[in-house]
Amino acid sequence: MLTFDEDLELDSLPADIYKELIYELNQDSGWRILGLYVSKELGCFGNEQIWIREFEQNKFANNQTPAEKLLFELRIKMCTVGVLSSLLEDCGLLKALSVLSSPEPLIITQQPNENLTSDEIKVTMGQKVKIICKAVGMPPPNYLWYHGNIPLTDHTTEELNFKITNFNEEGEYKCKAYQICRDESFRNEIYSESIFLKIKPIPVVIEEQPQPTLYVKEGDKLLLNCKVNNHSKARFQWFRDNTKLDDQTSQILSISNFNGKDEGKYYCYVFNQISEVYTQRSYVMVDLPRQKTVAKIALLIANEDYQYHTKLSTPKADVARIAEILEGIGFTVICLINLTLIEMRNAISIFSEALVDGVYGLFYFAGHGFKMQESYMLPIDAPEVYLRNNAICESQLLSVVLKNDPALFVTILDVCQTVPSKEVNPEIHKEIPLVNEYKGGKNLRNLIQAYSTSSHRPSYERSGNECGVYAKHLSKFLDMDIPINKVFEEVGKSIDTWLKGKARNQIPMVSSTITKPFRLTDSTSGNKPPSAFIKISQLIAFPEKVIDISFEKCEIKGKILVSPFMKPYLNIVRIRLLNSDNYDVNFYNSVPAEKNSLYQNLKTKECWVHNPQFIKGPLVICLLKNGVPIGAALFDFMNYIPLLLKHLQ
Repeated sequence: MLTFDEDLELDSLPADIYKELIYELNQDSGWRILGLYVSKELGCFGNEQIWIREFEQNKFANNQTPAEKLLFELRIKMCTVGVLSSLLEDCGLLKALSVLSSPEPLIITQQPNENLTSDEIKVTMGQKVKIICKAVGMPPPNYLWYHGNIPLTDHTTEELNFKITNFNEEGEYKCKAYQICRDESFRNEIYSESIFLKIKPIPVVIEEQPQPTLYVKEGDKLLLNCKVNNHSKARFQWFRDNTKLDDQTSQILSISNFNGKDEGKYYCYVFNQISEVYTQRSYVMVDLPRQKTVAKIALLIANEDYQYHTKLSTPKADVARIAEILEGIGFTVICLINLTLIEMRNAISIFSEALVDGVYGLFYFAGHGFKMQESYMLPIDAPEVYLRNNAICESQLLSVVLKNDPALFVTILDVCQTVPSKEVNPEIHKEIPLVNEYKGGKNLRNLIQAYSTSSHRPSYERSGNECGVYAKHLSKFLDMDIPINKVFEEVGKSIDTWLKGKARNQIPMVSSTITKPFRLTDSTSGNKPPSAFIKISQLIAFPEKVIDISFEKCEIKGKILVSPFMKPYLNIVRIRLLNSDNYDVNFYNSVPAEKNSLYQNLKTKECWVHNPQFIKGPLVICLLKNGVPIGAALFDFMNYIPLLLKHLQ
C-alpha cells in the first residue's frame, strides 16, 4: 500500500522522500532500467539509446544525477506517485518502490520443495543444483541460504545455484528471507521449508595403488596407502596372503615393528554401496643387504622341431619371452634353437667357461624331457626309442657349470617329468646310468633347481596359446625385485591359482641351497668383467654386416646383408641380397647337405640358414633375368656368423 496519494504529483513529495527516491534509483543504475522501460514500452522519449547516453554524459544543468534528470522528465510528463509506483513495480525496482510504500509483512510465495513429491533430492557428483525460494514484502526481502546451520554468504539471491563437487555438500538446505528498513535497521525474517540433498554413490576407482614391491627394515613401521576417488564413500579391508586383517580397515595400512612374520603379499578390498574393487598385490619383505655380481649370463635352449618325436609349438616363444626379460635386468643372454645332442653338450661347455667366481648364471631349457631318478632333456636328434645316453641329464649339466664356482646358478627345466613307458621303451629301464658328480669349492651353496612340473607329471602346452603354461607364469615374476627363492614360490602359487579346479594339474617344483638374499635384479659391480666373461661376449657377438659381392660373368656388383633372422636366436642367420631390384635371386648350397637347413624367400630376395655351422662350403647366389640365369657368385658366410656357432659342431 502506498504511503502517499496515488494522484500526488512527484514534485509534491516531501523533500526527504524525494531525495531518498533519487538515491535508490542511482544505486546499481536503477534509473537506467526505469528509463529504458519508460522509453521502450511507453514510447515517451524517442530513441532510448540516444536518450540514455545523454544521461550518462551528464549534460544536464547543475550537474544533476541521472536519477534526478529522469524524475524531472517524468514530472514534465505529469507522472504521479501512483504511476511511478506501477512503473517501479514493473521494473522490479522494489527498493525504490519501498520509499513510497507502507511496510508489508514477509510472505514466502514459493518454497524450495514446491512441486516435489518429497523434501529429498537425489543428485549425482558433478550435477548442477538449482533451488528457488521466493518471498514478498515491503521493504523487499533480502535472501541468505543455509547449509544446515552454516550461512552460505556467497548465495544471497532467491536462487541457489551450485555444482556438486564434494560429499560434504550433502544435507539440509533452507533460505532465510529478511527485511532491512531504509534506515538500515532490521525489521523481520522468515525461514523457508528445508530441502535435503542426497548424493548418489559413484563406483570406486583406485587412483593410487600400493607399491608392487616394498622392503621394510626390521623394527620399522610398514605403511601402505590405497588412494581412491574422493566421492565414492569407500570402505577398506586389507588382506595379507588372502588372510583378512581385521584391524586394518582404513585407507592406510599401518603395522608397527615390522619383522619376518609380517612378510607377504598385501592388498586392499575397497567397496561402497554399488561397486567393489581390489588393489594390486604389494610384495612386502624385510629389507636385507643387497648382493652384487661381477656379471650375469644365461643360456636358453628351445627345442621344438624334433626329428623322431612330436613337434612342440611353444618353446621358441617361451625362450624368446624369457630372454627379453633377462636382458631387461642386465643379463647377457645366449639363445639357441633346435640343438642336437652334440650341440647341447658343446653349448653348455662353452657357457660354463663364463661361470667363474662372482658371476650369476641361469640355464633354461624348453622341450621334451623325462624323469628317471633325475631329470633329462631331449635333443632334437634323440631316436624314437632312446636311452639316457641320448639325452642330457641335470647332473651332467651341473657337473660342468659348477666347476668354477659361480656366485649363483639357477637351472630351470621346462620339460615333462614323466617316466618313459616300459612297453614303448623297455631298454631304457635296463640301462645302467652314468653317475655325474658335481662339486664346487663352495659346497654347492647358492644353487636353485626349478622344474615346470613335479615328478611323474607332464608339463603342458595349451593349444592356441603362444607360450607354454610354465613360461607364461614364470615371466610374470622373473624380473621382480624380490629374492630368487620367492620368485619361484610366486610362480608355483600363480600356476596353482590358474589351474584351480582342473583335473590335469601341473605342479612346479623348486630345490634351493640359497644362503643369501640373491635377486636376479642385483646390480653388477663397476669393476671390469672377468676375462672369461669377456671372451664369451665376443663369441656371441652378432652385429649386422653389409658385404660387397661381385657377379663377374655379368659384371654386376651387389651387397649382401648378414643379420640374425629371428631375435634373440643366434643360430638362424638371414642373408639378403641388396640393390637387386631388376633381378630375381636363388640361393643354393654349393655342397649338398644331409638335412635341408636352407630356406629362401624369392620375393624378399633373402634366405635363412638354421645351424649354419653344418653347411659345408659357401652359398651359391644366382641372379636371374626373366627366369634365365645370368650370373652367380660364391658367398662364404661362415666368416660373418657368431664365432660361438663354429664351436657347437
